[in-house]
Amino acid sequence: MWFRGNSKMTFYTYNYLHASQNTWQYARIIIICVVVLGFILFSIHYLRHRFDMKYKDLSIIFGTLLLLILGMQYNDFSNIQNSIKQSGQMTTVVREAAKQLDVSKESISVNATTPNDNVLIKSSKGFFRVDYNTDGSQFVLERVDLYDSSNVKVEGEK
Repeated sequence: MWFRGNSKMTFYTYNYLHASQNTWQYARIIIICVVVLGFILFSIHYLRHRFDMKYKDLSIIFGTLLLLILGMQYNDFSNIQNSIKQSGQMTTVVREAAKQLDVSKESISVNATTPNDNVLIKSSKGFFRVDYNTDGSQFVLERVDLYDSSNVKVEGEK
């Protein structure tokens, strides 16, 4: 089967998918911790020096910023969970495809970070299309030949 893709196809390695699951969540946790620490420090300074209004203003600013960040975090919680779940599903697809093709999971890359109907797998044995069953719980690999495989870029490749 021939597959004609976009002019530039980007594939993602297993390590790239696995690392991208945690990177942004760690950054958010670090930002929240820094704001909480700033809020606590300025609140303590304000309680020690009640007549110095700059600490009161700074603690109010950090408190407002903390509430704003926590509100956004709560709002994005379901989106983050969904993204982690879908990225985890793709790493599972890569692991299962590696078993089916009898290659290492590090030698496989996929052209999507979330499961969809047009997932392609690039391995040392060629290109394969992932064909899911109706409920998406199982898949089969169908070998395909790319019309133009010269425009393939692999993210996370060493």
